[in-house]
Amino acid sequence: MISISDKVEETIREFICEFIEHPYLCYTEHGQHAHFYQMLYEVLAPSQRYLECMGQKVCVIQKEYPTAGTLDKPQRQHWDIAIIKSPAKSAPEKKPSYDYLKLEAIVEFGMNETKDHLGDDIKRICHADANADHRYIVHLYRLSKAGNQFSKRDWSPSSTQILKVDEVKAMISRGQLVTIFYGMYDDTNKSQNGVWMIKDGAEPEKVI
Repeated sequence: MISISDKVEETIREFICEFIEHPYLCYTEHGQHAHFYQMLYEVLAPSQRYLECMGQKVCVIQKEYPTAGTLDKPQRQHWDIAIIKSPAKSAPEKKPSYDYLKLEAIVEFGMNETKDHLGDDIKRICHADANADHRYIVHLYRLSKAGNQFSKRDWSPSSTQILKVDEVKAMISRGQLVTIFYGMYDDTNKSQNGVWMIKDGAEPEKVI
């Protein structure tokens, strides 16, 4: 059986490739969270979808699951999507245990977000207390012609806030354990449409 961690990465690839082909399936980023949750749930085998935690049945996929610590913020944060590690195991000194379970993977999403937002995601997801074996960021752009935008949530292709693939790669410091999937959809074709996988120590890989 394919491992849960492998299925998480496969589903991210499928999700972001689908985004390039059909960028308006979801109106908001929160809708994308829900859509990804459904895709991942469906690809997991029935035996992989749930685990037992202190006598309770728990779904391994969680939306807005809290971070194990404050990650240098004033208070605990939440992950967009978290996948609980099986068998369930919590930090022994933390209570209630259900709020501090070890994570197999975490996925943070951003659509038409600024460099500061992406930088904050990288900092949090790479933090020593992130409590996850596998860490992913899905960074999406949805662009359409200024004055004739398909959605008010779209950016113009001329926006100065759009980061290029190499600029995103430069934001990952040496040794940071994160994989960023970069997706570009531009209906004006001023930017190269496609999907890239970006990691520290490797050249960006064009997925499609």
